[in-house]
Amino acid sequence: SSRVLWTLAVTQLSQVLTAGSDRKITFWDSYDCSAIREMEGSKGEINTIDISEDGSLFISAGSDKVLKTWSYDEGELRQVGVGHSGVITKARISPDQKNIVSIGEEGAIFIWRLD
Repeated sequence: SSRVLWTLAVTQLSQVLTAGSDRKITFWDSYDCSAIREMEGSKGEINTIDISEDGSLFISAGSDKVLKTWSYDEGELRQVGVGHSGVITKARISPDQKNIVSIGEEGAIFIWRLD
């Protein structure tokens, strides 16, 4: 099956996360370009991912209209945010790691509190 890469994020630990049309999130080692781990990330295409400044968590969102917060090391789903009525096109963790901002195709901008 083919994969269209929609988004990537780089950690301070020399790792890269990618996601796209195959609905999977892949962890890559940036030194030897090998896939470290691959996991199911969504029921639809993943349009955006971001990693927290401290590298402890990452977020993903996309065509399923759901924002997800994951633990980075374990790859476990921590929180799910539902509210957008359109595809989520972009999401970012704030520099202070207290909020997430997401933007939907419907024009809505959501600010989510990280707990």
